[in-house]
Amino acid sequence: MPRPSDRQLERHVRDSAKDTVNVAWTVHADVQMRKRKLNRMMALDVLRAGTLAKPPEPDMRHPGVKCRMERFVAGVQVAVIVSVEYPAPDLVVITVIDVNGE
Repeated sequence: MPRPSDRQLERHVRDSAKDTVNVAWTVHADVQMRKRKLNRMMALDVLRAGTLAKPPEPDMRHPGVKCRMERFVAGVQVAVIVSVEYPAPDLVVITVIDVNGE
């Protein structure tokens, strides 16, 4: 199967995140969200309505590619790094970032 385009990956992440059963959270993501005063609802909003901020990269720890989705949520520019194994609907949230507070 040929590699999907960036727009196809963005659409795939958005569609997959509509059902929370498709979204898995790493311990690292939970720790970083707590540290940065962000929450899962904010991260899900980014996954469901955000845009692909940078080109996808290969992920050494997970199969598939890493995608950085970004969106302005509750007064904060939030980025969510998610591992995507296209066309499977499963998403693994690797980390969540307050872009302005990086």
